[in-house]
Amino acid sequence: MLLFLMALAALATSIISGIIGMGGGVLLISLMSLFLDYKLLIPIHGIVQFVSNSSRCFMLRKHIRKDFFVPFLLGVPLGFMIAYFILKKITQTHYLYLLLAILIFYTIFKPKKLPQIKLNSYGWTYLGIASGILGPLIGPTGPLIAPFYVRDDIQKEEIVATKASQQIITHFLKIPLFLSLDFSYTKHLSLILFMSVAAILGTRIGLILLKQVNTEIFKLIFKIMLFSAGVRILIKFWNLI
Repeated sequence: MLLFLMALAALATSIISGIIGMGGGVLLISLMSLFLDYKLLIPIHGIVQFVSNSSRCFMLRKHIRKDFFVPFLLGVPLGFMIAYFILKKITQTHYLYLLLAILIFYTIFKPKKLPQIKLNSYGWTYLGIASGILGPLIGPTGPLIAPFYVRDDIQKEEIVATKASQQIITHFLKIPLFLSLDFSYTKHLSLILFMSVAAILGTRIGLILLKQVNTEIFKLIFKIMLFSAGVRILIKFWNLI
C-alpha cells in the first residue's frame, strides 16, 4: 500500500511540475512526510526528483537557457561543500525556511514600481551556491529558484526546461552527499524505483498539458503554486520553532 501511495504522489506531483515548472517537489515532500520518517525524506525525495527533473529536462532540452544554467552550475558544488559541514555540525536549520518564505512572498506581492529580479551571470552563480546549501538541508530548492523566473523575457517552456536543468544538479549531488553520511539507498530501492517510474510518466503527461496552457493562465498558476509553496514553508517553520 505504501508503494502505491508514494507512486501515486510522485505521478501527481510530476504532472504539476511538468505543467508549471515548480510546486511538485514541495508538495511531494509534504505528502511523503505523512508516511516516512524525516531521516528518509530528503535522500529519497532527492533521487526521485532527480529522475523527474531529468525526464522533464530531456523532453524540453531545446528550450534550456544556457546563459542561466551554466553560471548556476558553477556555484552548486561550493554550496554542497558548505552544506556537508553544516549537516555534520549543526542541527538547527529551521530559520532557513523563514528566509525562503520571505523571498517567495516578496516576489509575489512586490510593488509594481520595483524591478523584476533579473540576475546576471554572477547572480546565477550565487543562486547556485545558495541552492547547493539549502538542497541537502530542506529538500526542495524549487521555491528558491522559482522567484527569479517571474519575469517578462522568458517563455513558459524555457522556465520549465531551465529550472529543471538547474535542479538536476542539486538533486544529483545529494546522492554522494548522503552516501558519505551513511544513508543506504539500497534498503529503499523498491520505493525509489516505483516512485521514479511514476515520476517519468507524470512528467510526460504534464508536458503534454503544458502545450495546451495559455501563457497568462500559466503565469497565474505559477504564482498560485509559488504562494502555496510559501505557505507550506511557513507552516513547517512554525512547527519547528
